[in-house]
Amino acid sequence: MKSFKEDLMEAVSLVSNIEHQLKINVLNGNEKTILYSILLKEKETQECIISDVIKISNLSRSTVFKTLKKLEDLGYILTHQSSSDKRELVISVNV
Repeated sequence: MKSFKEDLMEAVSLVSNIEHQLKINVLNGNEKTILYSILLKEKETQECIISDVIKISNLSRSTVFKTLKKLEDLGYILTHQSSSDKRELVISVNV
């Protein structure tokens, strides 16, 4: 029977390999946190807005905005205006 530590090491190795394959292993901690936050929200509701990212990531609004801009410039995410609320941007992962 595997120990918790062995299971955890296996999971970390799996995530690391996936990050390498998707070429997100070059992102820093905040960038990965925001990318994962978007993915979690997309899985839950199919649509993610900036306030969702702030809530899920527990990062400051300014950090989220700055990091989203960088991720968009790098091509990791896409944004478009919400059809239901023109003030909101919908964010999706582009990996």
